[in-house]
Amino acid sequence: MKVGLLIIATNKYIDFLQPLITSADEFFLKEHDVTYYIFSNLPIDIKTNRKVVNTSVKHRDWPWMTLGRYEIFSRNSHKYDSDYLYYCDADMRFVGEVGPEILSDRVATQHPGYYSRRGTPETNPISKAYVGESENMEYFAGGFNGGTKEEYLKMSKTISDNIEIDYSNDIIAIWHDESHMNRYFIDNKPTKILNPSYCYGESMNIPFEKKLLALDKNHKEIRK
Repeated sequence: MKVGLLIIATNKYIDFLQPLITSADEFFLKEHDVTYYIFSNLPIDIKTNRKVVNTSVKHRDWPWMTLGRYEIFSRNSHKYDSDYLYYCDADMRFVGEVGPEILSDRVATQHPGYYSRRGTPETNPISKAYVGESENMEYFAGGFNGGTKEEYLKMSKTISDNIEIDYSNDIIAIWHDESHMNRYFIDNKPTKILNPSYCYGESMNIPFEKKLLALDKNHKEIRK
């Protein structure tokens, strides 16, 4: 089974890249054929025995490197020689075994701050990410998600298009691409829901096994 791990690392986020790759080598789908698809505006020299496909992207000011991630994935769809695609934030670290239990058509991860709860969806009814008060939802984290290549690229194209429509109407959703992803998963139910083990805040203390840490950092400083 071929699996691609998508990572965007521009500017200061490049410092997180090698530690993430090293941890993925140790813990991420060790028995599978994994390719790292890395999108960066800087030269990279990754130490790994796995295949690396590096794509040059232009850095854009906050919040566009997160808002624009699905456009990047969609635009480069011809490069993915994989059966499954998973996205992981660059500032994360694998610390426990992540195996074939994650493989499914559409995979979402419960948000560590809002697991099994509604969370903070977009409330502007004009936004394409809007979630009505009467709609049932579970809030998912944007830091780790995936699925089959076909389903993931379908999601990427839909979210990218919706973000562009919002922007043309001078709208940016409250939690950027994560808001749009949550809207998408309301309309296209995940076939696999992972618990917060797969997006565990580094300094949190929640009742789940630590598998993939969302590292503590100074967001403002890194985004400069």
